Amino acid sequence: MGEILKEGLFWAALGRPSEVMPFLRGKLLSNGIGVDNRRREYLEYLLDDLERFYKRVSWSGEIEKRHWKALRSFHRDIVSVVSSGRA
Repeated sequence: MGEILKEGLFWAALGRPSEVMPFLRGKLLSNGIGVDNRRREYLEYLLDDLERFYKRVSWSGEIEKRHWKALRSFHRDIVSVVSSGRA
């Protein structure tokens, strides 16, 4: 997961912020999350927010320290949502 998010950040910095999102959405949303609608809705919200974040990075044209910090936060939140239903 972390590597995919990092790759998305690099694509965003290159001006192509949506390159990784279709893959990421498909992978996460088809991963059995649909059982709990609230978790799925929250994951969709996080993915929408991640897409907006990648667009903001694209506008800046470079990756800054604050972008890495935000990416770690997205990673933590997404992993938390995905793993909370696998107990």
